[in-house]
Amino acid sequence: MRLAFLNALFFLGISGSWAWYHVAPPSPPTRFSFTATNQVAGFKFKPESIGESAAATLATTNLFNGTFYGPKGERITAFMGEWRADNSKELSVVQHTPDVCWVGAGWTPSANDHPSQVEFEFGDLRIPFEVRTFKPPGGGFRELTVWCTLVNGQVYGELSRFTPPDASPDLSPKAKSNQTARRLAGGQFLNAVRGRTAGSGDKQFVRFSAPLSGDWRPVLRDLQAFAQRWLALRKLRVES
Repeated sequence: MRLAFLNALFFLGISGSWAWYHVAPPSPPTRFSFTATNQVAGFKFKPESIGESAAATLATTNLFNGTFYGPKGERITAFMGEWRADNSKELSVVQHTPDVCWVGAGWTPSANDHPSQVEFEFGDLRIPFEVRTFKPPGGGFRELTVWCTLVNGQVYGELSRFTPPDASPDLSPKAKSNQTARRLAGGQFLNAVRGRTAGSGDKQFVRFSAPLSGDWRPVLRDLQAFAQRWLALRKLRVES
């Protein structure tokens, strides 16, 4: 009798969790979708391949990765990945944001007075992007980085202001990456529960960055202007 009761509780827990995300979930007020181009006026684009390990982790062939070079020596690195619902396999895209993967590769989050999130304009549409500053592992200019993650057409952003991981020398890059990944995972779990958004839907991730040698304001403005020419954002009709 006790075993049957425990089995029933287990079944109710699993089925209840599934139903929360899949049975009559609320329709999102707005769904978005990005498209990217390698033809940006005034820039020359150089595609770049990613390593085998990164390709296996990202698990998609629908990738845009490379560097745009401007007429005055400007450099903007750009990445976009897309995963369809039927092959996403619950991929946690947020675990591959710069907060996690860049830190794991030796980049160091750098405190700055810019906001941790800003809204970029695309015509009459506005959408929030995460904003971070990182120091490269080999020295040199810092990098001002912006990105946006869409899951089921909805923005998956930070729920609280970003706090760089503990800069203690006792923490390895991997430990810092794991520390941030745990924080992000918790925040994204709460985000998914509140919005009843299943992790198996369509996913898009866009990220681009530029060197930062002084004031962040003109660099962020340049990235905003670049985004308007590199990306197209459209609002999708939500089926009732």
